[in-house]
Amino acid sequence: MAKKRLLWDESASASANAGVRLPPMLESYFDQGRNLVGNSASAAAMHPFRLETKALRYTLELLRPCFGPGLEGLLLSLRRIQDCLGALNDYATTRGLIAARLPKRAPDREKLDRVLTARAKRKSSEFRRYWRQTFDRSGEDRRWMNYLSRPRKAARS
Repeated sequence: MAKKRLLWDESASASANAGVRLPPMLESYFDQGRNLVGNSASAAAMHPFRLETKALRYTLELLRPCFGPGLEGLLLSLRRIQDCLGALNDYATTRGLIAARLPKRAPDREKLDRVLTARAKRKSSEFRRYWRQTFDRSGEDRRWMNYLSRPRKAARS
């Protein structure tokens, strides 16, 4: 995924910018998530989506004053996705470190690799299940878009 910048109109308020800039960001995010869930993506393939989740979450946290208390639930959902994908990345990284530092035939290496592979499989299943139940519910992307395209008008820029 190419690094994207959130273009900002300095002559407009934070709320006006949020209402215009967030919907395309969300549309891209939901498309990427659906693509990952629909394929058997590896931890390496999921890592860019983890970074995308982090960027979306931090953007929304910065724009928190533009929205009401409903934003907290959206942020919790993003945190859960970020946590799942972060664990997957940690397992993959740890497997790489073990492979680089332990001899190929070391019994501990094989055991650790099996344990980490099993954990990664469970975490990947958790991510997919959570995405389907939370983000892929009928109309969920519309709900996010509707909420984030209508920030409070009184927020300061």
